[in-house]
Amino acid sequence: MIELHLDLKFIMEPWKKALVFSFLSYLAVLLISIVIVTVIKKNIDLKLISIISITYMTALTLSFYCMYKIFKSRFHEKHD
Repeated sequence: MIELHLDLKFIMEPWKKALVFSFLSYLAVLLISIVIVTVIKKNIDLKLISIISITYMTALTLSFYCMYKIFKSRFHEKHD
């Protein structure tokens, strides 16, 4: 259904699409957290925002890389 709205006509396995959309939703969480920190501090502290962003993106990228490897091995075992 989401393919019709976003015009994703390319062939991609459903678990990969789920990972992509999950990654994008976690990026939205990062954006919201940056906005909250900025509102609480009442100014834009680039050093703090950079630390939060780098830490969050590193953890997110590593965890999604591990999930990709796990899902790839499990789903390819079932197809082969």
